[in-house]
Amino acid sequence: MSLYLLDTNIYINFYDRFYRFEHFPGFWNVFKDILNEFVILPNVVLDEINKSPEFHNWLNNNLKSVNSVVINHKTYAEQWADVIQYIAEHPCYSEKALTDANSWTRERVADGWLIAIAKKEGYTIVTDELSNPNLNAHHPSSSVKIPDIAKDFNIQCISMNAFFKKIGFKL
Repeated sequence: MSLYLLDTNIYINFYDRFYRFEHFPGFWNVFKDILNEFVILPNVVLDEINKSPEFHNWLNNNLKSVNSVVINHKTYAEQWADVIQYIAEHPCYSEKALTDANSWTRERVADGWLIAIAKKEGYTIVTDELSNPNLNAHHPSSSVKIPDIAKDFNIQCISMNAFFKKIGFKL
C-alpha cells in the first residue's frame, strides 16, 4: 500500500475552498478514513494547518490514532539538510530562495520537510503546486516549488485529483 504526504495547500483547499464542513459533510466522513489509511501527517504540516481551529478540532476528533498518522518531522533533519544544501548549490535558485521569510530554510515551512521525508521513506507527495516552467540558471528563481525538487530527487509528486484516482476515491 502506498502512503502519501499531503502538502498544506491540499488541506487548506479541502477545508477552506472546495469542501467546507457545513456544505460537504459526506466528504469529511469519507476523508477521515482516507487520512487514517493512506496519509502520513508530519507535525510541521499540522502546525501550518492549525491556523484553522475548526479543522484542528476535526483532526483531533477523527484521527484514529495520532501516533499512527502524525510523525515528528525533525526525525528527518539530516535529509532536510541535504535538501537545503541541494537548493543552495542549484544554479537555478537565487540566494533569495534561501533567505526569504517563507524559504525552505525556515524550520516552520513544511515543503522541504516533505521532500526530506518522501526521499527517505518513499512516500508520494500530493500538492497543488505547479512546476516552474521557466526554471533556468540564466534567471535564477527566488521561489522553490515542490514538484521541481521532487523530480530532482526522483520522488513521485501528484495533484489532488491524481491522489483521489490512485486511492479510488469516489463520493
